[in-house]
Amino acid sequence: MPRLSVIIPIYNRQALGERAIASVLAQKLDDIEVVVVDDCSQPAFRLPPALNAEDNIRVIRHSKNRGAAAARNSGIESAHAPWLAFLDSDDYWLPDSLPARLEWAERGFAECPAALVAYAAGFTLVAKDTGRRDTRIPRPSDNALVFASGCWSSPGSTLILRKDVFARIGPFDASLPRLEDIDWFLRFGLAGGRLEVWPHSVAIIETGPKPHRATVEEAVRCLRRKYTDGGAPQQLRPPLRRRLLASLDLELASASAGHRQFVAAAVYLARSWLRVPRLSLHLERFWTRPTTLGA
Repeated sequence: MPRLSVIIPIYNRQALGERAIASVLAQKLDDIEVVVVDDCSQPAFRLPPALNAEDNIRVIRHSKNRGAAAARNSGIESAHAPWLAFLDSDDYWLPDSLPARLEWAERGFAECPAALVAYAAGFTLVAKDTGRRDTRIPRPSDNALVFASGCWSSPGSTLILRKDVFARIGPFDASLPRLEDIDWFLRFGLAGGRLEVWPHSVAIIETGPKPHRATVEEAVRCLRRKYTDGGAPQQLRPPLRRRLLASLDLELASASAGHRQFVAAAVYLARSWLRVPRLSLHLERFWTRPTTLGA
């Protein structure tokens, strides 16, 4: 049995997917497997010829495009290891950044195996258009209010956790076209989960085009039906409800601004500030800046 399964969902990103896989293989960790989930790319994702003989890389292909949440769920179900790590196909890990943080997570689990814990790490945002770099170290938290405040820890490329955590919290919600990380971590926080953070940058997160506002609006409607609307299956308490709605307004504002819909962006921003009054764009300070870079 491998020690760790690395799950990489891919959709129409052949070259970037190859880069992501290469960054995993550069980690100097032998007892891992790589599970690539091709979410019906056209053409199908293919391993480079040099990797076809590797017995620790598997490619699973969906017969139709089902979205990032379903792709991650397929990877989780197929994983053979007790530990899981996630890497989005358009991101990549810094060289040799995995072994130390996996050992750190394993030590934390050994100290308290019954605890509900997920492990994240720092990351470096790189703007594709300008090359600007911004390294962020997420703040550890066990507060559901913080998990309701948005997807600030970049779990798609920094998250490590035990596979059995998904048995306790449930899978990603495949009905969501986006924002599935916010939904999962909200459930995690409501169940008493704690996020621990390895205080170094381990991943390069390249920021690209914003999603279409209609896609984000659909995801927001789904989340409101689950948590805030009348008759919602898990109606949130007022402080959590305001936080979640304010964070969703920020997602809508970002998508609108990204497509030059500036009036809509201003309206969503104003509504977010009214729900959670503050002097900053973000709902609170979720990150610190590292004193040194690297893992």
